[in-house]
Amino acid sequence: MSTEQPLLEPDFLRRLERMCVAGKQAMRGTQAGKRRSRNLGSSIEFADYRSYTPGDDLRQLDWNAYARLGKLFLKTYLDEQEVHVSFYIDCSKSMAFGSPSKFHRAVQLVAALGYLSLHHFDRISVYAFDSGIRAALPSLLGKGKTHRLFPFLASLKPEGTGNLNEALFGGRAVHGKPGISLIFSDFLYENGYEKGVNYIQAARQEVSLVHLLAEEERTPAMQGDLRLVDSETQSKTEVAVSQALLHTYERSLREFRQGMADYAHRRGLTYIDVRPEASIEEIIFQVFQQAGLVR
Repeated sequence: MSTEQPLLEPDFLRRLERMCVAGKQAMRGTQAGKRRSRNLGSSIEFADYRSYTPGDDLRQLDWNAYARLGKLFLKTYLDEQEVHVSFYIDCSKSMAFGSPSKFHRAVQLVAALGYLSLHHFDRISVYAFDSGIRAALPSLLGKGKTHRLFPFLASLKPEGTGNLNEALFGGRAVHGKPGISLIFSDFLYENGYEKGVNYIQAARQEVSLVHLLAEEERTPAMQGDLRLVDSETQSKTEVAVSQALLHTYERSLREFRQGMADYAHRRGLTYIDVRPEASIEEIIFQVFQQAGLVR
């Protein structure tokens, strides 16, 4: 990634601050945060009254209620907890394809959602992978940590051969606490992706699959006798590209994307199909919001 321009513009960041990364269910964190849970705790937002029992904090007694009713009642408040949000970025060489590249847009999206999470005092971790975890930035908390998040993301490069199953099926990719996990990838792996995703989900994660495919991958504009070179393995294939072959390719791609959506539905995951050519504003404020990823 180039560091000559900022990943995100200041005006866009200010708009982001009015939103938050959404989970399907409330989770209990380990620190106080801005994300409301179903638990009762010590925030300043009033929830209800309950009767006093010996050992309760006397500072929470409602003396006005005692003066009216002659009984001791405690005020209870909504608990606000942090949530751990983990981001997994595919850094294999195939992600360099497209304009803007799939990788560039993935990094921007992680920067936006990471900033959003830190602003709301959620804890975040970022993992860059190809066939293994190549770089990690674990356990950031607080808006001030963006000075570590943005340079880390800007330093990443797409290189190496991708293997999501091998990369995520190891201890380095899991922090051990319930949370929200988002995987940004084209998911174009010879040995699939299910094993690695299942492993992350088994670690008590709400998983979202953010699927990035470039426009030329969706509808390739090529014809004639070509030599195709795999960007990761450098293997070469001679192909005679005809309209019939392109139709077969497009049908196979539709089946692949539908298969991912069906897999996500069966597993209770969120599947989001993203066009890297769309603006970062459109993806965040329309695609992600419609998918329930942010609110």
